[in-house]
Amino acid sequence: MVQQPTTFSPYRPVSQPCRNFNILASLPIIDPADGREKMVLSNFAAGSTGNLIFVDPETGAGESLPLPADEGAWALFNLNNETLLVGTCARGGYLHRLDLATRTWAEPLRCPTETYIWNLCQGDDGRIYGGTYPGCVLLRYDPTLHELTNVGRMSTDPGNLYSRFVYAIPGHILVECWSAAHHLALYTLATGAIHPFGPPGAKVKAITDTFICTVTTATTGTSERNSSLVSGEVLNFYDPQTLEEIPDQRDALPAAPTMPYSGVRHLYLLQDGRSFGVRGQEYFVMVPGESAPPLHPIPTERPPTRIHTLTAAPDGKLWGACGFGQTIFSYDPATGAYWNSNAVCDQGGEVYGMAFAHDHLYLSAYSGGDHIVYEPTQPWDQVNNRNPLTLEKVGPSLIRPEANSVIGPDGHFWTGWMAEYGRYGGGISRIDTQSGAMTVWQEPVPGQTLVGLAADQRYLYFTTGGSGNGLSPKVEPFHFVVWSPEGDKVWDAQFAAGQRLGRVCATGDAVVVVVDESVHLFDPLAMGWRQTISLPEACRTLLALPDGTVLLFGQTDLYRLQLDTGEVTPRGALPGSVNTATLAPDGTVYFASGVDLYRLESKVFN
Repeated sequence: MVQQPTTFSPYRPVSQPCRNFNILASLPIIDPADGREKMVLSNFAAGSTGNLIFVDPETGAGESLPLPADEGAWALFNLNNETLLVGTCARGGYLHRLDLATRTWAEPLRCPTETYIWNLCQGDDGRIYGGTYPGCVLLRYDPTLHELTNVGRMSTDPGNLYSRFVYAIPGHILVECWSAAHHLALYTLATGAIHPFGPPGAKVKAITDTFICTVTTATTGTSERNSSLVSGEVLNFYDPQTLEEIPDQRDALPAAPTMPYSGVRHLYLLQDGRSFGVRGQEYFVMVPGESAPPLHPIPTERPPTRIHTLTAAPDGKLWGACGFGQTIFSYDPATGAYWNSNAVCDQGGEVYGMAFAHDHLYLSAYSGGDHIVYEPTQPWDQVNNRNPLTLEKVGPSLIRPEANSVIGPDGHFWTGWMAEYGRYGGGISRIDTQSGAMTVWQEPVPGQTLVGLAADQRYLYFTTGGSGNGLSPKVEPFHFVVWSPEGDKVWDAQFAAGQRLGRVCATGDAVVVVVDESVHLFDPLAMGWRQTISLPEACRTLLALPDGTVLLFGQTDLYRLQLDTGEVTPRGALPGSVNTATLAPDGTVYFASGVDLYRLESKVFN
């Protein structure tokens, strides 16, 4: 039974403690404002508005300029040191145009079906082209008319959502399409015709003035021209003028630059021969031959960013992770002080799972399938992989910890995963909190990702779903599974096709499972369903309280579920979508919506 809603606001905002950079793109310009060479960094601010950061490599000075709209941008293009084009993500897929001399923006343009623009290149016709998600289309921008046109979908495979990346070659634009079935498409500028290019599964490895090199993963056998390869990669070379296949040119492939540190995402050669690089929240300027250039903080203020995950430490501090950018933060409720980290591992992405064991903070992270452990009382030294320490990873077969992480009944760190791009499936991993050793169970439910994960003193519990990285969600019967600490499936309930399972919460006496706009109560002692309770709306986040109740965070409102009676009481409106909540040792409930951290008022529990 659900009571009538209340009207009071059950929370108060306390801080915006999550702050970081996430540099998605960079390029050098000669700034017409002062004639100096500068690096432009494109910063993605999760849950907020992204910005461009202009860094003077000589002086270290920084300038921040907010985008007209959207969270950030993968795509940057320097048009004659006069105009900067910016292709955004993840909400609108805008094409922004900045006049560098005046720092003024033109009217934003966008294709209404697309939310990402990945990169930009200039064709022989002087127009700028970009690839997109989720329509896998090619966009054309006319800088003279300031017009953006969708020239069409680049793949006939409906499962391909990405046209990432695009490359300008004589008379054409070469487009990589993925991720259901990777292939290359060739767009002819003169006619608008679209043709396949290269073998099925090919990706671009390198493009030079003399050749186009594609790489394809060999699945069976070897070809005569690639018989010496041991990696399974097949290379093909083409003349960029005629597009005809030419003899092997692997000896002429550009050498990969030597990076002074792991985790470097951007490296550009400056006019004076030095190199400018970005590593997480820091940058460096390196002279030729230098092996370990000093790292400097990016010289503007870190903006508030979306809180992705929250957990509470035994000492009462709150810890959390940013929605994108691979950083974590801490917040002290007693003082209001907060701290933000540098990158927690070399791989890009974000932390999903966070849990304390033996005064160490264990983390699980997209996109490399990383497990990480951090000791807060010891100095930070991620550069040397000391603290935080990256443990074994489940990637590349599993990459996104969609179900988050928990401390299991065995005291170890458990995580539920989604499979790599282009494949449905998932897995569950355990990190031994004494030794750091990893155990992985692939495909506990074949072809389905793990969606929710919880634990009590006996078992772990998880739900499955049909999402896939880079794939459209599928509909089939999904599962609720009881899993033993030894790695055995104890109980498995299959739901009807079309029902969508969500988060799970284990209280010891019951397990609460979100199913569409309802919660199902499972009895772990009787191994069976106890009750199904309809809700006014779907709930994204669940939090068990010590008094035998569970808080249900809906799309618009907060609800309190009494487990013994099944009664659901509305406890007031929420400020927005809530993706994470935690219970502090003193009994205070904190939750996050967007960039804001909130505290629930005590009357919620009355």
